[in-house]
Amino acid sequence: MSTFAELMEQNPNIRQQYDTWRNERAQKGQDPTDWDEFRQFVMYIGAPDPGDRPPDDFVGDDWKAQHPEWVARYSDRAA
Repeated sequence: MSTFAELMEQNPNIRQQYDTWRNERAQKGQDPTDWDEFRQFVMYIGAPDPGDRPPDDFVGDDWKAQHPEWVARYSDRAA
C-alpha cells in the first residue's frame, strides 16, 4: 500500500489538497474519508490520478480499527 509521502512524488501538493478537501467535506456534513470522492477531486483540479486505493496513512490506524467496513471497502483494490 502507498503512503502520502509516496504519492507526493507525483503530486507534491496532495497532502495539502487532502487537508483542505477533508475540512470542507466535514463542514458540509459529507464523508471526509471517501477516497473515491477525493480521487475525483484531485483529478478534477488537474493533478495526477493517485490511484484506486487510498494510501495507508489516509486515515489513522485507530479509525480503521473502529471502521472495518471502510477497510473492507478498499482492501481488495489494486495498490
